[in-house]
Amino acid sequence: MIKRRDLLKWSAVAPVLVAGSTASFRKVPEGLDALVLDTRYTSVGLTNPVGPKVYGFDGDVTDLWFTTLDPLWRKPGFVLGGVTGRDALFVLERLANDRGRRVISRKSLPNRHGSAEGPISWVIAPHHPSVKV
Repeated sequence: MIKRRDLLKWSAVAPVLVAGSTASFRKVPEGLDALVLDTRYTSVGLTNPVGPKVYGFDGDVTDLWFTTLDPLWRKPGFVLGGVTGRDALFVLERLANDRGRRVISRKSLPNRHGSAEGPISWVIAPHHPSVKV
């Protein structure tokens, strides 16, 4: 289960991921089973030898959903973190709800050019009492 301390840590790590630092993977909070990165916003490589599995996509989460997330979310537990655009998070949030999960943390991040419409860091976790974390 992801702890409050880890959520605070996640808030500090997400901007570093967006900036493109692979060293930030060592600081990803404990409790995440996987990390989803939208390659439209981050140039971080998708290999992570020191923490959760990293999945990347380029704006369209359809393939990631069908091949990876849906089968994983049909099982108990599985906490997912990510840095994505608002559009991708909207889709993931709707799909997560159908599998007994919800967004438990979200934070807007500035984009590389400083405009307001940057990516969002988030955590999706089980919310139904019968779902083990």
